[in-house]
Amino acid sequence: MLRKRLIQGAIALASLPMAGAAMAATSVAWLSPPDGATFCAGTTQTLTGQAAGQGQVGGTGLDLVLVMDSSGSMSWYGGQAAQRDAALALVAALPQATTSVGIVDFDDNATTRIGLTQLNGTNTAVNSAINAIDASGGTAIDAGVTRGAQVLATATDLNRLQAMVVMSDGDSSISLAKAAADNAMALPYVDAIHSVGMGSYTVPATLQGVVDGVDGVYGNADDYGSYVGADLDALIGIFSGTSGNLVGLDYINITLPDGTVLNDYATDGLGNFNLDWTLTLGANNFSVYAVGTDGTFATANWTLYGTNCNVPEPATMLLFGTGLAGLAGCRRKKNHS
Repeated sequence: MLRKRLIQGAIALASLPMAGAAMAATSVAWLSPPDGATFCAGTTQTLTGQAAGQGQVGGTGLDLVLVMDSSGSMSWYGGQAAQRDAALALVAALPQATTSVGIVDFDDNATTRIGLTQLNGTNTAVNSAINAIDASGGTAIDAGVTRGAQVLATATDLNRLQAMVVMSDGDSSISLAKAAADNAMALPYVDAIHSVGMGSYTVPATLQGVVDGVDGVYGNADDYGSYVGADLDALIGIFSGTSGNLVGLDYINITLPDGTVLNDYATDGLGNFNLDWTLTLGANNFSVYAVGTDGTFATANWTLYGTNCNVPEPATMLLFGTGLAGLAGCRRKKNHS
């Protein structure tokens, strides 16, 4: 389960009006345009909002550090190639405009291959860092996690989610790996840690230990993230899905001013959503209902007003024209006097 830092939560919640129902752990809010804003009827406005599950805060983007195993054992069972291919595929699948990626590799020690770098569609520098990772030395997952947290500490935008993925065959000390993850998650700039096994030989217990939370039992609600085995699609789905899965969101339903209900309305992985609506005259009332993965819910209502911005009606134009003609006649009389 993802944990959001308290300072970020305070900042974000202070900026989200009408966020959530009483005693609901899930939060939801309309963000723009401002509630009560007035526009010309017949114009199309884009409404934006954000929802998140229990204890979570959505975000405008993602800072992701891939912590990759460069130990000698990665060359024994296909782990090195599997890790490289998975990392390249994940980077290509991430939302390019709103994601920054850093690369850390570890064997006996950890090295930052590239700091947080904004993706741009080609991602030459990030991909080069991934391709440069070799396979020699020991396996110190704890060193990799610690260095990954240091890279995340360089993130400057508190409205983005900060997370890391540990890729390894798991041939490392469980106790040290878990202790490093526990320490990282206690930091104010680490929101989640996920792990994935690479190669035909992996030690799931170690990789589950990285994400199993303070109770040391994988699969409970306090998990720091997910261990996704060797399933590349599952790994990609965590970060590039469209169902609020990074912030514990199950689904949202939106009720439009005409009463139409849009069930399971699409959000990005961070719970952001948008809606285009052509305003009618008067009050245009919107409502969103959000449900978190823990079953809690929240609602938020929003009203935009449509006003008549059309040119004057024909009768008004006729009177206006008659008035102008009268003024012109008076001017001619004055000129001839």
